[in-house]
Amino acid sequence: MKKTAQTVISADKYYTIAAANGKVVEVADFNTENGAAIQLWDYAGEEWQQWSFVRAGDGVYRICNRFTGKMLDLIAGGVVDGTWVHQWEGASGSTQLWVLESTGDGRVKIKSNLSGKCLDVVGMNQENGARLQIWQDVGGENQTWTVAEAKPVRKAAKTAAVKEEAPKAEKKPAAKKPAAKKTAVKKAATAKKAAAKAEPAKKAEAAKPAAKAEPAKKAETAKPAAKAEPAKKAETAKPAAKKADK
Repeated sequence: MKKTAQTVISADKYYTIAAANGKVVEVADFNTENGAAIQLWDYAGEEWQQWSFVRAGDGVYRICNRFTGKMLDLIAGGVVDGTWVHQWEGASGSTQLWVLESTGDGRVKIKSNLSGKCLDVVGMNQENGARLQIWQDVGGENQTWTVAEAKPVRKAAKTAAVKEEAPKAEKKPAAKKPAAKKTAVKKAATAKKAAAKAEPAKKAEAAKPAAKAEPAKKAETAKPAAKAEPAKKAETAKPAAKKADK
């Protein structure tokens, strides 16, 4: 089958590698370590979903992740069906070499240069998180890929977010209202303090007349009682003295 890598690949660009269902090849959890899993996920414009093709020979490439800088690689250098794919730092070994072959409909098969087997989706899984492996060429949909220049989806999302946040800045003057409330609270507190100071003064004024009036009443009651008692005794004693003379 004719190799078409030279016509679809440019050394200074980044590409997405999309499965038949539109999901793209990415480094799982944007992990930068050697051995990080390679999986399928919905495209979100992230750098760990983008790849460059580093020429290593005629139609042969190392496929390098834009975010991690590591290569698409076969686990433990495996060549049998079911060998999983992971990422690893660049090495001269043939486990990182891949060949792109056209399917004649704008898609390609990505084959291991070491084993001749195709990049394949484990279990023909169509969901996010599906792992990748190599498998013998069976002409299945899960072995065909669309290599296209990466689109800056993420940058467009950031621009939209900035536009949405702009109107919020106009609502800042409304924040001055609490200041008026604080002034009212301070005035109320000052009025309460003034009332608290005035209250003891009123109590003191009310208490003073009561203290003066009480001794006066006692004095008035005591004086008549002292004068009246001797007068009665005198009147009783006089008639008794007259009877004694007869």
